[in-house]
Amino acid sequence: MRDLSDPAVLKLTHRILARPEYAAVASSPTVDWARWLERWIRKLELLRDTAPILYWAIFAGAIALTIALFAHIAWTVWIAMHTPAPRERRAARAAPPDLAIEAARLAGEGRYLDAAHRLMLASFRMLGERSVIELRPDRANRWIRAALHQSALERDLAGELDTLVEQTERRWFGDRDNDPAIYAEWRAAFERLVSAAG
Repeated sequence: MRDLSDPAVLKLTHRILARPEYAAVASSPTVDWARWLERWIRKLELLRDTAPILYWAIFAGAIALTIALFAHIAWTVWIAMHTPAPRERRAARAAPPDLAIEAARLAGEGRYLDAAHRLMLASFRMLGERSVIELRPDRANRWIRAALHQSALERDLAGELDTLVEQTERRWFGDRDNDPAIYAEWRAAFERLVSAAG
């Protein structure tokens, strides 16, 4: 009859698990994790016998940490469930600023180049809104100037706007000459544009 005592079974088990087909299982991360946990549990058991106050302090801390973790999870879920759903944000389309009025204000402050620039933008907006030219953010002023000549605008008005855009660009990016004449020319061209569109 075979020996089925605990030491004999343990010895047989070690011999079986030492075989090559069980090598991958013996070195798996799960087994390593389990061994690490087992070592710490043994150390805690040893601590219970040698330093019971420290053992119970660690045990109470672990319990408190577990309770705090579950309380935090419960609180987070409760907040998530009781927070009202976000309302759909409707993009409130504010009316675009009236660039002609801004230009008049800037001219009143003596900022003629800024005022001329606003009237140039107001002219572009009007040309785009009336489908005289197709405006897109990626189109440069050079393209707009060429499109003016191909549009249905009167030739002399298209030529005047082309010249004014070129002068405004040169001043805006160049010497920043704040001459009131550029604003006066833009105001006259803008008024012609309004009357031609109306």
